[in-house]
Amino acid sequence: MFKNYITIAFRKFSRNKIFSLINILGLSIGISASLVIYLVVQHEFNYEKFQKDGDRIYRVVSVISFPGDAVFKNSGVPMPMPVALRNEFTGLELTTHFVTSGEQKVRVSGAIDPSAAVFKKQENIIYADQFYFSVFDYEWLAGSKQVALKEPLTVVLTESRAKAYFGDRNPADIIGQKLTYNDTITVSVSGIVKDLDAHGRATDFKFKEFISMGTITHTGLKDHYGGDEWGNVNSDSQLFVKLSKNTTKAQVEAQFPGLWKKYNAPKKDDEDAGKYSTVNSLQPLRDLHFNSDYDTFGSRQADKQTLYGLLAVAAFLLLLGCINFINLTTAQSALRAKEIGIRKTAGSSKKQLIIQFLSETFVLTLFATIVSLAISPWLLHIFGDFIPPEVGFFSINQPHVWLFLGLLTVVVACLAGFYPALVLTRFQPVNVLKSQLYSGSSRRSKAWLRKTLTITQFVIAQFLIIATLIVSKQIHYSLNKDMGYKKDAIVTVSTPWDFYAAKEDRRRFALLEILRSITDIENVSLGGSAPASNNTSSTTMKVNNGKEIVEKMVEVKNGGKDFFDVYNMKLKYGQWPQASDTVKEYIINETFARELGFSKTEEAVGHFVEGHSKKIP
Repeated sequence: MFKNYITIAFRKFSRNKIFSLINILGLSIGISASLVIYLVVQHEFNYEKFQKDGDRIYRVVSVISFPGDAVFKNSGVPMPMPVALRNEFTGLELTTHFVTSGEQKVRVSGAIDPSAAVFKKQENIIYADQFYFSVFDYEWLAGSKQVALKEPLTVVLTESRAKAYFGDRNPADIIGQKLTYNDTITVSVSGIVKDLDAHGRATDFKFKEFISMGTITHTGLKDHYGGDEWGNVNSDSQLFVKLSKNTTKAQVEAQFPGLWKKYNAPKKDDEDAGKYSTVNSLQPLRDLHFNSDYDTFGSRQADKQTLYGLLAVAAFLLLLGCINFINLTTAQSALRAKEIGIRKTAGSSKKQLIIQFLSETFVLTLFATIVSLAISPWLLHIFGDFIPPEVGFFSINQPHVWLFLGLLTVVVACLAGFYPALVLTRFQPVNVLKSQLYSGSSRRSKAWLRKTLTITQFVIAQFLIIATLIVSKQIHYSLNKDMGYKKDAIVTVSTPWDFYAAKEDRRRFALLEILRSITDIENVSLGGSAPASNNTSSTTMKVNNGKEIVEKMVEVKNGGKDFFDVYNMKLKYGQWPQASDTVKEYIINETFARELGFSKTEEAVGHFVEGHSKKIP
């Protein structure tokens, strides 16, 4: 019986090629867009779900309050906190502490070709304690998680990084090999693990090299990350805890105030006592990827509201395709009236006719799904800049994706085909033979529904068009808005800062002179990061505005007069800072001048920043 339905469906398609092609294309566009959106959304919501006991793993984060109602959220903790937490807190099964590192030069010892054994800009390197691999579950290829990071001057590599350094050598043969970081620290390989992001797993833990935490103390690097100071909260210092079973998040958070009171109580003679406060809380592991208040070790983050918006767009596109199908099918109903009348006269029941029409819709939807699979690679390529790099056409070959496509095909077939099937099976044979398909009331009912569907279709389409225009206007505004500085034809180069060196590295000054000698370069300057970057240094400043002393938290960037010239920044009042090897003056913007209480921003010029011995020129 089903074979007969399918045969009839193909005969109908062959007789109405244009009609069938329009329906297939309309549905395929909606399905392909939905498929791409599903791949993106599913990938984003899948972050860290593979982690064993992930619901009990939390990151300890800090909220720091400063004078002037300034609040800063920091994903790090003071360096001495992990040990104190491990020894004094209850309700914790495991804790691990690691410190993120910037780019490092890595030299592989014993290589046949010395020139190929130097990797100048290696990223994703951290210093991790011996408990890291107990909290986060890795697959070990060589070595043991119990002892791999127990001793200083040891390192664990991921499989991909081990292949980059040692080729296709057996992981067991790599154990004991030497790596030298920044020509200063030499360590031994103590383990090889599978990459955590292998096999398409979504994670923000993309670290490739794990140097033992003891190396920081052994080499004197600890002071660079804050040493034993409780008042120094560094986002490089990351602390994760795994709660014991039956322990709640609130029970652990309630213990932090006592810890701060014990180790960082304000001193009586400290004039700033009570002005600063730090509150720690626990951030769920699966919240890392979505909470923009805290960073994720430099990894990309997602926004849940945007993802839900994408799901709404996918639903709208599918709905448009279904409405288009319903309107086209019901508009063609008169052409099938005699067929239905003859079928009913020959004894076909309403149920059989509905199954027949749903079978036709299912076949059309199946063809549309196949076409959407052919369109999807093109869509993924077109929108590649806006799609996570881990998502590609290869992502389709997963069981849950095929299940999604199967369910989508069935749902769309039922949604698009059920109403037309009901409309067509209501035809009465006697009325068909008299060329009277509808009574007056049924004609009005059918016209009302078709008009509603048509209006809905146009409303959705216009909504999507208007939304697209608004977004394009916003993008155009952000790209062309005058930010108060020049941003075209400027290249920024990050010069390495050697924290291992005993004295200041002055090679960047030599580089500056070389660049100045190039005639094609109009201007060059040493300084901090670009004006609109997020890389800033935060500090408090106290200024007497003539009425009162105002203390505010402010973000500071470093740069001399050449820095302002490179970015073509305009001076509204005062003068540019004088050339000096020490900081003697500050240039502030109008917003900060108003925050300091100056009704006329030019009045801030000449005032001293108390405690800094520097003035606003």
